[in-house]
Amino acid sequence: MASGEAELAAFAHAVYPGLDRYTYYQLLRVPPEADARAVRASYYKIAAQLHPDRYHKLANPLMRDQLESIYARVCEAYRVLTSPEKRAVYDRGLAQGKMRYDAGDRGPQGPRNPDDSFSDPQAKKFFRLGMMCLGQKDWKGAVMNFNFAKTFAPDSPILAEKLAEAQAGGKPR
Repeated sequence: MASGEAELAAFAHAVYPGLDRYTYYQLLRVPPEADARAVRASYYKIAAQLHPDRYHKLANPLMRDQLESIYARVCEAYRVLTSPEKRAVYDRGLAQGKMRYDAGDRGPQGPRNPDDSFSDPQAKKFFRLGMMCLGQKDWKGAVMNFNFAKTFAPDSPILAEKLAEAQAGGKPR
């Protein structure tokens, strides 16, 4: 890796144009089967040489920008390869030719919003009103709104569950 200004310039000139063609493994100079400890050790060695504090006073702003981009990609590689979940997603993407981690490939995150299951806007509206009443422990209001929602979405299991909860006075069945 680079240490002096001339070496940094040569390194940036060699790596930056092909930055999008490097895998995270190549950027961190580790084999794909490397464990988190090997990834971490390699990252710290590379980060020490490429850290922006080493070149922030360089006169050439283009070279500074290139080095910052390389450093940012090295940091991205480290974050992905040291997280088992992200690494698994990255490896699947890499097998499909994707060189970078795509957070959109993670699949659904967190619980689904229950009212997303309603396609009818009226069912959704009354379901939300019923949920608000449940939150305020207004059991009669909740039952009324869930019944209104049921006229627009009669086969909804979540609606049936929440209606039963409201009818029971807040005690889940």
